[in-house]
Amino acid sequence: MADLSGLINLKDPQAVQAGLTDHEEPIQIYTHLLRHPTQGFYMVDTGVSKRFVADPKSLGVGWVVRNFAKLDKMQIRQDPLSIIKSEEGPLKGVLMTHLHLDHISGMPDIPKDVPLFTGPGEAEEKKFENVFVEGMEDAFFEGRPAIQEFQFTKDQDGTFEGVIDVFGDGSLFAILTPGHTAGHVSYLARTPTGPVLLTGDACHTRWGWEHGVEPGSFTFDREEERKSLLALKALSERHPKIVVKLGHQP
Repeated sequence: MADLSGLINLKDPQAVQAGLTDHEEPIQIYTHLLRHPTQGFYMVDTGVSKRFVADPKSLGVGWVVRNFAKLDKMQIRQDPLSIIKSEEGPLKGVLMTHLHLDHISGMPDIPKDVPLFTGPGEAEEKKFENVFVEGMEDAFFEGRPAIQEFQFTKDQDGTFEGVIDVFGDGSLFAILTPGHTAGHVSYLARTPTGPVLLTGDACHTRWGWEHGVEPGSFTFDREEERKSLLALKALSERHPKIVVKLGHQP
């Protein structure tokens, strides 16, 4: 559950016209699995560790964070540790959309030697959750390899801030979509069943996506996020066969 005022900009004229008011909205926290035929098994974001919910104190999760994250209402359908164990090969890397708490709350299950990838400046950014979270998040990354930041070049046609062919074979593209955080990244995968767009938190909800309304208070730069959201929507409209997977709702 999360406050709708964080998930959707309730001051947007469309939200006002629709009569949206703040309430606790059901959300999901995802990890997406990538199985590349030659590069191996990757995850996009981490999902949620069972330990994070069952024994948060052991991970340094204080009362303020437990209350903010509404851990008492969280139910884990599939934890990252079980996913990793069920795969035939080792986890080769975690591609992060961004480093907010909900997207890294599976880190206790990620082997310490697995490389992590983010957008530019993401690892240094002082995140919105404030001092109650920063120390705990730092502990999640202690003893791990340095986070590797994608080095984007400007998208040639100006559609996006930057695009990278992650594996160099056109199977997965990282798209720089700043706004939710300074270095937020979305991903476009070419799969055997068609293209799949992972928006990350460039858009949290189905209503926000359908109406082109950016997230609310859970945002670093609202104008940048709106620009990124509309660019992703335009991409999906140009290629209507793209399957869109949003940040926190189906």
